[in-house]
Amino acid sequence: MPASLIHSLGRYDPPPNATLAMLINRLELLLEVDCDLRDAGYTVHKEEGLYEAEVVPGLAFCQVLYESYNEIDRDMQRLLQLAIDTAVSTALNTVEGLGAVGELGPWKGGQRCVDTLGHWIAHLREHLKTYQGGPEGFFPECCMAFPDFVFSSNFPNCLGTFKGSFTDFIVEIVSALASLSNKMPECMEQPTTYECMKAFTAMSGYETSMEGDAERKDALTFEFIGKEGALRIVCVPHIKLDRSARAGDTEYYFHRIYFSTEQAEFPGKTLIGHIGEHL
Repeated sequence: MPASLIHSLGRYDPPPNATLAMLINRLELLLEVDCDLRDAGYTVHKEEGLYEAEVVPGLAFCQVLYESYNEIDRDMQRLLQLAIDTAVSTALNTVEGLGAVGELGPWKGGQRCVDTLGHWIAHLREHLKTYQGGPEGFFPECCMAFPDFVFSSNFPNCLGTFKGSFTDFIVEIVSALASLSNKMPECMEQPTTYECMKAFTAMSGYETSMEGDAERKDALTFEFIGKEGALRIVCVPHIKLDRSARAGDTEYYFHRIYFSTEQAEFPGKTLIGHIGEHL
């Protein structure tokens, strides 16, 4: 279920009172979003027929892109040309048939509108909770939904170690990872690791602690691929995934997410060593 971003005709359809000045202000914001999405590694498409779309009454988008107007800064026009020309031309129904869709454009649209990088990531995470396949298909979608994470070479194999059906645990996996992404940075302001884990447990609802057995260091050492090649890094903190999302299931499960933060080799990233059975 690949997710797709697309400059859609719907979001380039102007309101009746649209003016060129209003359009230019919105295009400046759109360029920032488009750049953020590409920098995060996402591919951006454009719907077929976009160049001919009327973006203000009586004015086609191709005119805004390639004709001279006093209201349009030349540098901004070049950046806009680059963004649109390099987007992959695609029919909207093609990407809709693949999976989640995020629509880009200067004007307001429906529920699929994407106006910030954070908005798109939140959309991907919610969509990922509905995934109904196996670990091999889940993992690449998980990487897209969590661009601030680096996953070890244990993936996707470790995802096959859950007790029972993998799909029963997808909601819990995604929810726990979202909490780790959103809440852990604030928790790390605590003075000690113990206080950090305690704060995260309280904020996320997922019990989180450090592995207490020093003799198990080898079992908690995982390989990550960095710019300089393979690195072996210990991931001691772990989130306990003790429940499934299956209705009526009251069993206590011994599943874990082993992770590490603030590694110099991966600035700004959280490392995920293992998701699955207790190691």
